[in-house]
Amino acid sequence: MWIVGLLMLVALGVLGVASWLKSKKPEAAGPLAQLEGVSGWVGLVGLVWGVFGLIQWIGAMGAISVAPVMMLVALASALSIIALSLILAMPTVKTLAGSNGFTVALEQTAGKLGPFKMVLGFVCLGLAVWSLVMRVV
Repeated sequence: MWIVGLLMLVALGVLGVASWLKSKKPEAAGPLAQLEGVSGWVGLVGLVWGVFGLIQWIGAMGAISVAPVMMLVALASALSIIALSLILAMPTVKTLAGSNGFTVALEQTAGKLGPFKMVLGFVCLGLAVWSLVMRVV
């Protein structure tokens, strides 16, 4: 299951920093455009994955006294996946669910998180690197 989390962190991270990547490396615009074309669906899958991770974290709270750093990193991963996924998934969620009270509240939350999209992207990429290093070590 860690590989799915790792891939989710990488995909969301790249989508979060896509505008920065395009400004630094204009030749990356083509491949990034393909990924950005499915960003809503990546965000929707990430939203489900992040909620699943948060539920798992709540279930494992007893381990916080044994492995506090691992638990804090797991919480940071779940929350950053949820936050960045919400930003990316909003257009798709609105298309699928329509406009109702719940989607309006989600859209307001996504709007508040929007300015942090690039920061969340870098956080996701950093957590992906950390996850990979901890798995190898």
